Amino acid sequence: MKVDKENPKHWMLLVLSAALMFLALPFRLFKKKNSKRVVFFYQMHGNSRMLSDYLAEHEPSIEMYFLAFPEYLKVYEGKQDLPTLSMIRFRDMIKVAQADVIITNYGALTLIYLAKLTSIKFVDTFHGILLLKFMPPPILSYLNHYDEVWVSSPKMAEIYAEKFGVLPEKLIPTGYARVDKLINGSYHNAKKKYGIPTGKKVIMIAPTWKHNDPDRSLLPFGMDGNELVAYLESLAKDTDTFIIFRAHMLSGDPLAADKNAHVRAMPSSEYPDTEELLSVVDILVTDWSSLAFDFMVLDKPVFFVDTKPPFTGNDVVRRSNPSGRFGELVRQKEEFDAAVRKYLKDPNAYTKKHRKRIAEVKEQAYGKYADGKATERYYERLKALLKG
Repeated sequence: MKVDKENPKHWMLLVLSAALMFLALPFRLFKKKNSKRVVFFYQMHGNSRMLSDYLAEHEPSIEMYFLAFPEYLKVYEGKQDLPTLSMIRFRDMIKVAQADVIITNYGALTLIYLAKLTSIKFVDTFHGILLLKFMPPPILSYLNHYDEVWVSSPKMAEIYAEKFGVLPEKLIPTGYARVDKLINGSYHNAKKKYGIPTGKKVIMIAPTWKHNDPDRSLLPFGMDGNELVAYLESLAKDTDTFIIFRAHMLSGDPLAADKNAHVRAMPSSEYPDTEELLSVVDILVTDWSSLAFDFMVLDKPVFFVDTKPPFTGNDVVRRSNPSGRFGELVRQKEEFDAAVRKYLKDPNAYTKKHRKRIAEVKEQAYGKYADGKATERYYERLKALLKG
């Protein structure tokens, strides 16, 4: 749950979850000695989903649960396979208190008390590679109460230590499990599953959310929703492509495009399996989203719309990292239009133009770990924690 500090309901949920957590703590004494329980918190896709699927296949004796606040339980209803636990249900928090390992991918919230007060092992996998938008240290300081933080590369371990103040001994380079299936070409029939026309190349437009800039437009090129849909529909017809507009999970659905033949809004809040969608994409267009680093393992064109970072005041300099961009930088609609037509016709021209920069950024993001085996490394690390 992304906490809105101005929302009293969010504070009530946090207080309630903390109270139930402390009430549930004594039940840890009744934990079965021979059972192994892993709880995934906050989001159930990406790195978490890859590991849970792997465990279901290789370690079915491990009990697994997906834990979240009601808001996120609704997002994943019918879209993930694990039994669910609610942060505001007492009997569920008893199960959490009896966990062996808790795996998060952004924020512990009130679970941090379990990390501080119990022997439960805590692991973080995060949910995006932080090379475009740095997080200020206070946000990630909770990780120093964790047992391990799995990061995508040695360079990311340096960034976590130097910029976020995470203790170096907590940081384990593993690669990023969420991109393993992209690297290994393991997705099949995704176009059919999502009703995307076969035989057409696919363009995905995926901007980031507003962060702390409430006036920031989520739509590119200064267009409103109707203008953007009309333009994209025309472009898609002319290039014989299909265009997906994918809003961030925290952005709602700012584009009404479901009735158009060539353009569809597929927001993350309704279609959380990002990598499966990326498997059918030929060109990714973003601004400041870490999705670019997921997609880069496919060696296909990435466009960055050169917009202002999604921050205000000092945070523009403190938190944004324009040097993390790679690939094609476009400023105006005309540049975007020309680049789409060019690289649809000749994708190799993109690779040739940007090869050096792509290699530099890929080394930072993945190092030697873009090998499709990150999930296996997660599994090995988890086994060691369960034995400890």
